[in-house]
Amino acid sequence: MALALDRRPLGKTGIEVSAMGIGSSPFRHGAAADWVGLLEEAYDCGITYYDTARSYVNGEAVIAHLPPSVRDGLIIATKTGARGGPHCLRDLQASLRTMGRDHIDLWMTHMVETMREYELCTELGGFCDVAVAARTAGLVRATGASFHAPTEVILRAIEERAFDVVMFPFNVLGRETVFGAPISDYRDRLLPAARANGVGVVVMKVLAGGEMKHGAPRLGFLADPATGQDTLSGAIRYALMQPGIATAVLGIANRTELRRNLAAGIGVGPDPEACRTLEARVAVASPGECTRCAACLDVCPEGIEIPKVFRLLDQDRFFGMTGIARFKYARMQPDASACARCGKCAEVCPEDFDIARLLQLAHVRLTQATRPAGSRQTEEENTHG
Repeated sequence: MALALDRRPLGKTGIEVSAMGIGSSPFRHGAAADWVGLLEEAYDCGITYYDTARSYVNGEAVIAHLPPSVRDGLIIATKTGARGGPHCLRDLQASLRTMGRDHIDLWMTHMVETMREYELCTELGGFCDVAVAARTAGLVRATGASFHAPTEVILRAIEERAFDVVMFPFNVLGRETVFGAPISDYRDRLLPAARANGVGVVVMKVLAGGEMKHGAPRLGFLADPATGQDTLSGAIRYALMQPGIATAVLGIANRTELRRNLAAGIGVGPDPEACRTLEARVAVASPGECTRCAACLDVCPEGIEIPKVFRLLDQDRFFGMTGIARFKYARMQPDASACARCGKCAEVCPEDFDIARLLQLAHVRLTQATRPAGSRQTEEENTHG
């Protein structure tokens, strides 16, 4: 029997999804019809979960161009940026018209970042009220929210069962997510809570927002030369092996990426032991001083985003992601050279290291403003990789 992509239940929604999903953020280039062939091939190869949003150029429009057998066979998730009110309902109606469908499988509110934004969703007339009414009317099969938020915000949403599905960043790099919310926290707290409450989990940023595509040579242990799988393939397999994740969304821009991702994901199911092995190896490889707890984020008088500087420094010195780290550092204003050594960050930092000295080291290492070779993607375009 030929191996195929794993199929998994999406929480208690009654919806089954492929373990790997395709994200539409790369579809912003060209016209919607240009992406039909790639989406059809992905579906024919077993990828049934498709992620888009009202704000993604071409993302919804491409659905209307698909043959009915593909359009109706996909599990389609789309998002509104609204937290409630009339605009929220207008987005739902516009999404249905644009896609040429009579329902949406998973309708989500997009990029919830703070506790206050979450509370807006749950207040009277908020997204949750609108989404439940839409579900009752048959316009929506399940409700959800995508989060770029601290652990406590997402945990509250899960425990209150405000949504049928939650979506958040998850990747093997461990600390590479929202400041104040390490991925280890997401793994060890959110995934068990979601299982306990019957909430489906969709993850994104499996390749650190696409940053790993520009090279991570010191993570070579993620590769499997015997099967021809590279470091990116190993990072994809890690997300697919993680128990509790229904589907991992990857932004796929061409057939080469599609086939590479499929080769990595075919036949992969939950494997907690393999996950723990990879997590331990990454932890040993990246013994950075900063945990990205974000305690210092708003205390610097000069406005330096200290956790972001250290994130880029660690990518450079531990993972070999030098090109993308230097490129992003060159866009920081102010950068680490603005440090006045006032010591205010040290007063709130729970770790014991010389922050000012490490900022100086970061500036020295990252001041070569290098754009990754062959890259046309911006930081914003790497939404789901």
